[in-house]
Amino acid sequence: MNGSVDNSQAVHRRQFLLGPEAVEVAPDWQLFRLGTTGFLQSCPNLPVTQVQDREGRSWVLLGRAVESDPERPDPVSGIEAARTAEVAERSHSWAGRWLLIGPSNIYGDASCLLGCFYATDPAGRPWVSSSPVLLAQQVFAGAPRIADERSLVYEQGLSWFPPPRSRFAGIRRLLPSQTLALETGAPEPCSLMPPIERSDDRDALVVWLTCRLRTVMSRLTAAVGEPPWLGLTAGYDSRLMLSIAVDAGLEVRPYTRLTARMTVADRVLPPRIAKQAGVPHWTMREIGTRSAMNARRALLEAHAGGQISDGDARPYLTGARAGMEGVTFGGHGFAIAGGFNDWREFPEQMPKPAEAAALLMRSMGEPSGSPAAEGLTEWFAWARDHPHPHLDWRDRIFLEQRQAGWLASKEQLFDLNRLERVPILNAATIYARILGLSAAHRTGSSLQQSMIEALRPDLADFPFNPSDRMFLARYPHLVLRRRYRRLMKKATGPLLHLATARPA
Repeated sequence: MNGSVDNSQAVHRRQFLLGPEAVEVAPDWQLFRLGTTGFLQSCPNLPVTQVQDREGRSWVLLGRAVESDPERPDPVSGIEAARTAEVAERSHSWAGRWLLIGPSNIYGDASCLLGCFYATDPAGRPWVSSSPVLLAQQVFAGAPRIADERSLVYEQGLSWFPPPRSRFAGIRRLLPSQTLALETGAPEPCSLMPPIERSDDRDALVVWLTCRLRTVMSRLTAAVGEPPWLGLTAGYDSRLMLSIAVDAGLEVRPYTRLTARMTVADRVLPPRIAKQAGVPHWTMREIGTRSAMNARRALLEAHAGGQISDGDARPYLTGARAGMEGVTFGGHGFAIAGGFNDWREFPEQMPKPAEAAALLMRSMGEPSGSPAAEGLTEWFAWARDHPHPHLDWRDRIFLEQRQAGWLASKEQLFDLNRLERVPILNAATIYARILGLSAAHRTGSSLQQSMIEALRPDLADFPFNPSDRMFLARYPHLVLRRRYRRLMKKATGPLLHLATARPA
């Protein structure tokens, strides 16, 4: 690997466009005629599979789906064996980031991480894309009206545009609890996940969840033909993924992205954890001349259209993964187990939509007059009108806002890299099973810690997310540098170095 930047065909990498007519997005894009549905065009880097179900109806799978149930075959074989009415239910056990186009509807993955934006052109014809920019270019001649004029700021306020709305007027985003009707281009309610069955048997969940994640890891490795990369930090989630992999004898490549804003623990502990696990560890360094960052920023705007903050985009802007290829995974989504932010302190019963929106905005530090209030109010009204049995409304915020809004936009941005990110936890059956465990038995990352202790107790001996103070005696320069940077937040930023990847 090297730190060079490959910008060829970078804009709209791994994106698609579906509409009533064929328009050329790029010369190398694939074109598929989907019967009476219209034309699907896709970047050659986006996996597209056409398959017929048991009744001869056609389906198209976009992205990477991995079956998490060890008793079931891969998703394509599963579709072939299923009746038309059974396919949507079968997809609940598919992990990954994908979109499924059926004979009459479009279905998203468990968190809609492969985004599905939709709009209607002046002739009343529906268009669909993973990119709001592509959709704007086709439906609004590249000049849509900005509905939410906020400039998103990293870790300040609500740093995403709340679905089902987007930044642009007339362009909407599909929710995980929705399916899109192809004929009308309108959303319809669908099951967010399988039924949630309450249980406080954490030991049983540990065994079940370990089996499911091990299955996804092994099938993903077999599909790509090489060991996947694993982003490793000092936290619970990535260490759990490493524990599952080494316990199962699966080869993975742990790496840590060195950044100016990382904690001392995230810098110091991952190599030690990997050594204890008996696997090599790689470090990825930021690059960067300012001209390279400016070039990436221009690509970012053309590709993502302002749907993500500069801070969230920093791994791309600094080229920290520019030299990496293959697939990478981590513990994305495990915050559904531990609880996110202070949302667990919200009342047990969801307030009225406008009140719930105001409550969430206050907790995130978003100003009361923010245009985000309208999108949140609309979503809370949808959640009220289409409840999922036994799903706590506070957990649903995480799935349909934090995941389907914030994280999905990050994933679309990272499509610009050659490295492919695969969220192996992102399966509806997995979320349903985790959410069946009471909050008292899963918050505070206690579930992840229990799983690590059961699999690799030696890896649980390392502290989880310790403060910088723990390293003051041995690494005073790192601690003091962190303190200095916090004091100099308004400075222009650190001098960046050429990105490299090397065994630590």
